[in-house]
Amino acid sequence: MSSQLPSSWITQNAPTPTKGRNRALDMACGKGRNSFWLAKQGWSVTGLDRDLSQTHMADHPDITWQQADLETGSWPLGSQSFDLVIVANYLHRPLFPYLRDAVRSGGTLIYETFMVGNEAYGRPRSPDFLLFPDELRQAFAGWDICAFKQGPIHPDGSPRPTAVKQSIAAKKPPQ
Repeated sequence: MSSQLPSSWITQNAPTPTKGRNRALDMACGKGRNSFWLAKQGWSVTGLDRDLSQTHMADHPDITWQQADLETGSWPLGSQSFDLVIVANYLHRPLFPYLRDAVRSGGTLIYETFMVGNEAYGRPRSPDFLLFPDELRQAFAGWDICAFKQGPIHPDGSPRPTAVKQSIAAKKPPQ
């Protein structure tokens, strides 16, 4: 099991799974820190990443690991849909339409990643991997925005920021 703590944005904004609405996708799951946390909360999780060699893929009855390159232009999950989709510290803008489709009607998207200004603090520095101000709000326009923040990150109340991020928690409207 992953020893890294899950994203606090995800732990603060993830809904509680309910019977019949408990499928979650952890896109670009990395080592699986958020996948394990979601499974512990009762979610049935698909952990998706292009390289699972660093993922702590311990057997867990509620996690299915899937390896796929998300930047090939084809969506590896077909028409599968999820009650919760999370993305942490990853950006590939061509995936936004797929994410919109992957969230079931009434489901939740939780997304957090780096934005313009982060280049002053470290990686990523390329504009290809940095959100513009309000970009997530625009990408998911028409959704019910439950929480949104952007700007410098001050861990544990530190006066000096360590990164610049943008985060959203949004519900897909019923269709």
